[in-house]
Amino acid sequence: MFDQLRLEPGSVVLDPFTGSGTTQVAAKSRGISSIGVEANDYFHFAASTKLRWNPKPQELEKTLEEISNRYRRRLPGIRWGDSKFDVRGRGRETLSSFVKKNRPDMFDPRYMSERTLGQFLLLRKVLESLSEPSRPVRQVLEFALSAILVPCSNVRYGPGFGISKKVREVEVLEVFRDKVLRIAADLRQPEISANRKVESQVILGDARHLSSSIESNSIDAMITSPPYPGDHEYTKHSRIELIWCKMANSKSEFRTIKKRMLRGSTTNVYREDSLGELVSSISSIREVTSEVDARLKADGASSGFEKLYTKLIWEYFGGMYLVFREAKKVLKPGAPFSLLVSDSHAFKMVHIATADLLSEVAGLAGFAHSDQTVWQLKTTTSHGYSLAESILTVR
Repeated sequence: MFDQLRLEPGSVVLDPFTGSGTTQVAAKSRGISSIGVEANDYFHFAASTKLRWNPKPQELEKTLEEISNRYRRRLPGIRWGDSKFDVRGRGRETLSSFVKKNRPDMFDPRYMSERTLGQFLLLRKVLESLSEPSRPVRQVLEFALSAILVPCSNVRYGPGFGISKKVREVEVLEVFRDKVLRIAADLRQPEISANRKVESQVILGDARHLSSSIESNSIDAMITSPPYPGDHEYTKHSRIELIWCKMANSKSEFRTIKKRMLRGSTTNVYREDSLGELVSSISSIREVTSEVDARLKADGASSGFEKLYTKLIWEYFGGMYLVFREAKKVLKPGAPFSLLVSDSHAFKMVHIATADLLSEVAGLAGFAHSDQTVWQLKTTTSHGYSLAESILTVR
């Protein structure tokens, strides 16, 4: 998209759903300044860290060796109950008591084996004990530890959040070392060395209120992959990390994050939501919701989540209308807004042509439809159907 839109150094690119920073990393590697807006605290942390290119690789590697040595020295202090670490002695703490004392609030014991979690907790204690590393190095190390949580856990996504019955046992230090060494290798890449000082800002906020934090007529292009109406609850996809990083310690704190997010799941639709009224004039959306309603009635659907299907669809497109309206304020006149979106049939198998409908929503907000290209056909996990993933560009 940078090539197609002819974006060069000196341009400013905005991603209103920056996630873990893919668009911004691509921009920075080309010497292009960027701004990202992200509603999820953990992804905001991830993107901010991935765009911090000033840590020196050799400092990162030196600190990793110190962490590894301290970790190994502290292992005998815990009775792991495993032959490999069965270093028993008087006054030493059992694994169960160590984990119980240090387990984060809301961290479900099923997420991770006790022994694996114990290793994570010990590594975090070692990290916290360090006084020497610079703030950039410490942030990278903290991120690296959080980034290996899911690969080391019993959690699976397929496509929803689930917990495997097969318990995974992992040597966490080895996984952590591999992650940090890969980051150090990335930091030695020529495009990183050449573009360390390129400005990249990540804002924790709501894409429906862009103009509250971004200057009017200041953005040369917007490139993003927004949520789409597929009933995916994105805080579940970062649940372990949010809890581990102490960014969400209660249901109310999770709710605060979910309310900042575009409505894409029945689990983050609220009684007071009424953005669907903004797009009530679009007959194509009404045709979709009417078909969903008809199938719900035909099936005798009565669950609470099913009753929210049509409201969710209206709230999603109403929220995107606000995003387009805000984008119009911050983009320079004639500037492009490109979105990678997938079609959906998550609601009673009714097909939602997301890109087509978003084109109409953008038109209502004052954009002209410029181009729509099928990027790929992807097969759904649950039913094996092919759905189009398209790039929609409006101006």
